[in-house]
This record gives sequence, C-alpha cells and structure tokens, in this order.
Amino acid sequence: MEKTVARIEKRINNIRDARRNGHQGVTEKKCATLKFSLHQKKRRLHALTLKQQRHIEEQKSGKVRLCFGSSKLFNAQFHLSKNGYDSHKQWKSDWQVSRNNQFYVLGSKDETAGCQGCVIRENDECFSLRLRLPDSLVSDNKYIVIPIALVYGAEHIREALTNKQAISYRFLKDNKGWRVFISTEVIQKENVTSTQAGAIGVDINEHHLAVTETDRCGNPVSSLSIPLSTYGKSASQSKAIIGDAVKALMAFAEDKGKPVVVEQLDFRKKKSSLENENAKRARQLSSFAYNQVLSVIKARCVDYGIECLEVNPAYTSVIGKCKFMTRYGLSSHQAAALAVARRALKFSERPNRRDLLASFLPARNRNEHVWSFWRKVARDKAVSESLSLLSKTQSSRSLTLPIVMSLRNDMTGRACHVSQKHCSFGEVLA
Repeated sequence: MEKTVARIEKRINNIRDARRNGHQGVTEKKCATLKFSLHQKKRRLHALTLKQQRHIEEQKSGKVRLCFGSSKLFNAQFHLSKNGYDSHKQWKSDWQVSRNNQFYVLGSKDETAGCQGCVIRENDECFSLRLRLPDSLVSDNKYIVIPIALVYGAEHIREALTNKQAISYRFLKDNKGWRVFISTEVIQKENVTSTQAGAIGVDINEHHLAVTETDRCGNPVSSLSIPLSTYGKSASQSKAIIGDAVKALMAFAEDKGKPVVVEQLDFRKKKSSLENENAKRARQLSSFAYNQVLSVIKARCVDYGIECLEVNPAYTSVIGKCKFMTRYGLSSHQAAALAVARRALKFSERPNRRDLLASFLPARNRNEHVWSFWRKVARDKAVSESLSLLSKTQSSRSLTLPIVMSLRNDMTGRACHVSQKHCSFGEVLA
C-alpha cells in the first residue's frame, strides 16, 4: 500500500511539473481523479497501520481476542430494538443458546470404537451412538443411545472401526435440530499410478482446467479443457463448480494409470497487490480460488489412489507456446499442461532449433541453465507479441490432436521423443 501511495504521488507531481512547463496534454479531470484515489489509498493505509499496531500490542501483552457465540450477536445487546429484541433478558437467552449449541467429543485410538465418551455401533446397516452423559445430568441412565443415519461416509466409518482408528464427534444444534459431524483419519489408498506409463498435466486457469495426457516418452496422447469459472459466483456456487470440474478430471484420469501433475503456484502475493490492478482484473484474481481448486484435486487424488505431483511453474507457458502449441495443434493452455507433465517426467526443456522463435545459444552460454534462455524469450517483446498472435489463431486450426497422432503413426510408424533434435513428427507437420 505504501508503494501504491508513493507511485500515485509521483504521478501527481509529474503532472504538476508538466503543467508548470506549459504542457497542456493532461486534463484537470485526470489530475482530480488521481487526487481522489490518493486520498482513499491514504485512508486505507492509515486504517491498516492502526490495525497492525493493535495486533502488535496484543501480541506483546499476550491478550487473546475470542468471542464464543459470535461477535455479531454479542454486539446486538447494545442495539436491542434494532436487532429485534424487546429486553436484555430476551437477548441473553439467545446468547446463552448460541454459546451452548454445540459440544465436541474427542476420540482416541486406544478406546473402544475409537472414543471413550461416544461409541458408534452398527446394527443391521443402521448406526447408533452411545453418548456418555456428564455427572451433573446423570439420573438413572449413565448413557443415552441416539440412532443416526449416515447419508455418506459409512464405508469410511466401517474401515476406521476395523483399523481401530480414533473417531471424534461434534454435536451441533441449529434450526433443524441436532446434527452430528463424525471425523476420522482418511485411509489413503495405495497409489496405482506410475510415471513409467506417462503423466497427466493440469494447467489451472481462471476459466477452465487445461488437461494433457502424455505417454512415457513425453509425447501428447490426448487433451481436453474442463470449464471452471468462479467469477461472480457465491462461495457455495464456487464449491459446486470446482467439485464438478475436479470430478470430470478424475473421470478422465481414473483408468489411465498415470499420476496427475500440477504447478506449485501461490496467489497470495498476487492478491495482496490488487490495489495496483484495474477493477476488472482485481475482481478476476480475487474470485480465482486457485488454492481451493488445488486442494480439491489433491483430496480427490487420494480418494482414487492417484499420485499427485507438484512441479515448479517457471516458464511452462512460454515453453508450451514455443515448443508444443503449433507442433501438436494444442491450445496455449493445453501446451502449458504438456510442459508441466514433461517436467514431472524429467524430460529436456531445450528449445527446438528449427523454431523461428528460438536461436542458437552462444558458446559462452552453453553452461547456463536452460531456464536462462526461456527467461530471455519471455522478456522479449517481439517474441511475446508473436506468441500472443499464435495463441489467438491456434483455436481456428483444423488440425486437431487425434488427427496429428494418426498422422504420426501412419507416416513414421513409431513414437518419437519430442525433445530430440531430429524429430520426424516435426517434419510431417512442416
């Protein structure tokens, strides 16, 4: 925020200097807009500074701020009529109900059925809980039996009981009555995938998942795009959309016997700098739930026994556009997914010498890491414009991936490593 304020102040000073020198290119309206933006940024910076100081003081003093029962309901006592209360006694009744609407029973693997205070039993495909009551509530019976219906997860509970795992319970009372949430450690299935069969690269984008499958030699076998757009959606809608997209990904990868490869991206720094972005871009980034998508992919891979690998995302988009997009008739994102999969398989990322966008490295630079070359390519404006033009025109290509693969099989008769210097597949496409 301080950098943003300094940048706007510098722009305003430059405008003032230009107007003093007689330049009339800058309008008064633009200067007023910058002043208004500067005022709002300074207000936010002041509020954040005070908040930071308060947190530092609380950390030094050891003070912990915790309001069990929600701070919203606690503050409602100061405005009773506005919040629909006739008296403080009525508010206090709701406050006590809110504070006492749930309790937790901690499990232990050394106890019967994984918990001492609450024991789950199965009778004729129905489950029941034997909950131990506190001594203050004990009259005749020390336990209370509660029949429950498990809509899903019954097989996990049976496995936990068989393996003598700890099972914990959270009882929650809401408008519909009492609910019980049962939690136990997930039993991870044995991985049934291997990189010797190939890999499935996934490029997570703001609007879709780009997926590309490779064989053991790093050549693309198939690819698809799965719609995934959370822009303008609520939290519940975003979860549903992400769940459906990951479900489609798992359906694609279930019987392949190949691991799923994703990038190790971190959008926290990018989202923390939203002040420097325009309004539309800021809304897109704030609604892009990358970490949520990644966590769901990892969780579903555990459920299906599919290994999930993470790789460094450095220059995968540039590598995909330069080396694979035109050659295999892929979109720019599917080509990036191919680069991600090949990186997990430890294949070479050297540039294709016959590409117009690549050039031979000087002899003095032969010992540099290959990423140093791709860094120069990414920073070259002319190359960036060429890659952008290729990305826009690639969607209209008539040569799709299945046709390309059939051409390769018919013309060459064998699979070709795409990183080799002499690739017959590249000659067919030329």
